[in-house]
Amino acid sequence: MSKSFFFSLFFLFFFIFPLQQAGWAKSPLPDLTQKRFMQATAFSNNLSFNHGEKNRKRWQQSIKTFQKVYHQDPEHKSAPLSLYKLGGIYGEMFNRFHDTHFLNESIGYYEDLSLLFPRHRLADDALLILGKLALEKKNDRAKAEKLFARIIAVYPQGDMAGQAADMLRRTNGISHNPVTLPGKSAPSKKLEKKQIPGRMAHLSEPIRFWSTKNYTRIVIETSLAVRFKEAFLPANGNLPKRLYVDLFNCRIAPTFQNLIPIQDGLLKRVRGAQFNRDTVRVVLDTESVDDHKIFTLEDPFRVVIDVTGNKPRKPERLPTLAEQFGLGVQTIVIDPGHGGRDPGALGIKGLQEKDVVLKVAKKVATILEKETAYNVILTRTDDVYLRLEERTAIANTKEADLFVSIHANSAPNAKAKGVETYFLSLATSREEMRAAARENAASQSQLSDLQTILKDLMQNSKIEESSKLAGSIQGQLVKGLSAHNLGVKKAPFIVLIGAQMPAILTEIAFLSNKEEERRLRDERYLDAISRNIVSGIKHYVSSLNMGI
Repeated sequence: MSKSFFFSLFFLFFFIFPLQQAGWAKSPLPDLTQKRFMQATAFSNNLSFNHGEKNRKRWQQSIKTFQKVYHQDPEHKSAPLSLYKLGGIYGEMFNRFHDTHFLNESIGYYEDLSLLFPRHRLADDALLILGKLALEKKNDRAKAEKLFARIIAVYPQGDMAGQAADMLRRTNGISHNPVTLPGKSAPSKKLEKKQIPGRMAHLSEPIRFWSTKNYTRIVIETSLAVRFKEAFLPANGNLPKRLYVDLFNCRIAPTFQNLIPIQDGLLKRVRGAQFNRDTVRVVLDTESVDDHKIFTLEDPFRVVIDVTGNKPRKPERLPTLAEQFGLGVQTIVIDPGHGGRDPGALGIKGLQEKDVVLKVAKKVATILEKETAYNVILTRTDDVYLRLEERTAIANTKEADLFVSIHANSAPNAKAKGVETYFLSLATSREEMRAAARENAASQSQLSDLQTILKDLMQNSKIEESSKLAGSIQGQLVKGLSAHNLGVKKAPFIVLIGAQMPAILTEIAFLSNKEEERRLRDERYLDAISRNIVSGIKHYVSSLNMGI
């Protein structure tokens, strides 16, 4: 073997091979997928800039280039961008040629992006566009609201959450500006919320309150959202310690400035007055308040003040025989969701959630009254509108031992079906956040506020018992109806916040499912639902008696 050949082998094994393994001698391969994507983008941009372009074949050619990019490497970083571009191209074609086929194709590609790449930065952009299209092009307000709520729930920190909240508010009876389908070159233009200079809020209702043995709720409703601050004033002479809340850029009518006596052991009285030209001050004279929480709700805007404490004890009475054997469950509040101007979910063939849940709630109450000794209270007995915080306050002021809110579900997927039951807690999954957004219809900031205040609000509530009650009712519904089991879940439902007893919200079926809507029109099926909710309540009470 020659020396030169030996030297060549030595050079290959100890110099060239290590370099190749480390990547130092390896020239980078060109990213062909990215190159094709850039070429497709350049071609489509030329079409967009040419406003007189009416050759459909050139548009179809542009579509094929992006389709090829996507199908060649669906895992490539340009794959979701290609879907977004395809949605935009078909959108422009619809704007230019007014062919509904192009509109449906545009919707399809935006839906693909949101479903296949939910973590991509353009996923919430696609959902916002879909919401606008549902509202303005499809005249489907319900679907639009669900899409906007989905953005708020799933992408609360995204750059589209603010616009989604604004659009969600606009759908509540406010006219919409015409929407043009955005092109493929950029996300849709951001909406700016217009402020009317000099416009002031005012109290639109008298100050309201609900009271029970260790809890009082004060609600202040204003015509517009307002900023506020809170502080305590120390006791001074004959004046007790006072909690006051200042509402800025706000006014109160003279007729709403009356002193409201409460005298419930926690608060002596509450009063509102015009503190200065643009500030309303609401003062709570306290008696034995240990803690308080303040939060806001929307549609209409409300400032809610919850105070808790230990009222002076009255002489204890001996428990009745029923109390000795019943472990304290005496009063049950059944809450039919929605009502009045709030229809809730709408079925494919027009069945309204507010109507079906009222029927079920009445049946549940009737069965409980016939078969048990419980005092049963309905939050509403006919088609009237009740605000969410009022429902919880009714349960608290009636000193209820259980609170059961009945709802019917809805989902963008028409095949979704089954039963699910919720108790109050921090939402941890996208599904739970979507459910909270749908029932609360809250803005981005409010969802964030709810998550922040829940830990404090729930400290004295019956979280573990609520979970058990939810499990009992869910189990009986699934077993008795042979329904698809979606499980027991947790979410920050406003209607459950502040409840001083085990409280749950059950979704009995999906109105968006054709077959389940048909069943909900059958009185015998409603009887079965009601019977199984009652069985769930009885099972829960039995578990208490047995110490489970």
